[in-house]
Amino acid sequence: MPRWWLVIPCLLLMTLTSAPDALLINDFIVRRYERHYGFESSARGQRTACRLQSSTSTPGYWYLEQYSLDGAAYDIVQKDAAKFNVKNSFATLIPSLFAIILLGSNCDTIGRRPLLLLPFIGKVARYIFMLIIIARDLSDGWLLVGHACEALFGSVGIVMLSALAFITDCTRESERTRPFVIAEVIALLARVVPVLAVGLWLQRFLYTVPTSVCLGLSVIGMLYVLFIQPESVQSV
Repeated sequence: MPRWWLVIPCLLLMTLTSAPDALLINDFIVRRYERHYGFESSARGQRTACRLQSSTSTPGYWYLEQYSLDGAAYDIVQKDAAKFNVKNSFATLIPSLFAIILLGSNCDTIGRRPLLLLPFIGKVARYIFMLIIIARDLSDGWLLVGHACEALFGSVGIVMLSALAFITDCTRESERTRPFVIAEVIALLARVVPVLAVGLWLQRFLYTVPTSVCLGLSVIGMLYVLFIQPESVQSV
C-alpha cells in the first residue's frame, strides 16, 4: 500500500492555486470596469470600496462615504462587478454540481488518481484562458467560459475529497487522525500565503505574473499526479 503522505503535494499545489482566485478575478473585473467608465485614474479608495463591498457584510455606502468623493458616479462600477459575479456563479453552478455528484459519488469506482488529475487539467485550461483574456482584452464571456470549464473538471473540493480518501486507503483506522489533521492544517496554511502575496503584488502590478505562477503550479500538479502519485484503489 502506498504511503499516505504522497498525496500531500497534490493537496498543497491545488490549494495554493485556488486560494487567490477570488481576489484575482474581483480585482481584474473592478479594474476592467473602471477603465471602461473612465475611472482608471480615480483614487485608490474607490477601488477599495468596491472590493470591500464584495467581500464583507458591511454596507457599501459606508465605504463610499469614507473613501470616495464621487461615490454616486463610481457606483456603476460596483453594479457591473456585482452583475458579473452573479453571472459567474450561475456559469459555474451546473458544472460544479455535475463534478461533485458524478465524480465525487463514484470516487471508489473511478479511482483516486483520475480525480486528483482532472481538477489540475481544469486549472490549466482556466489559467490559459485567463492569460489570453489579459493579453487580448477579450470580453467577460470568455471569463465565464474559463470558469465553467474549470468547474466541469472539479476543483479544490474534489482534490480534498480524493486526498482524504487516499489517506483512508493507506492507513489503519487507529492511525488516521494524525494524517487528517496534517492535511487540514497544510490546506489551511496554503490558503493564507498566496492571498497575502497576490494582494501585495496587485497594489503595484497587474495580473500576468500571478496568473502565470498559478498556471505553472497547476502544470506541476498535473505532472506530479501523472508520473508520481500512486493509485490506492486496488481494483482500478
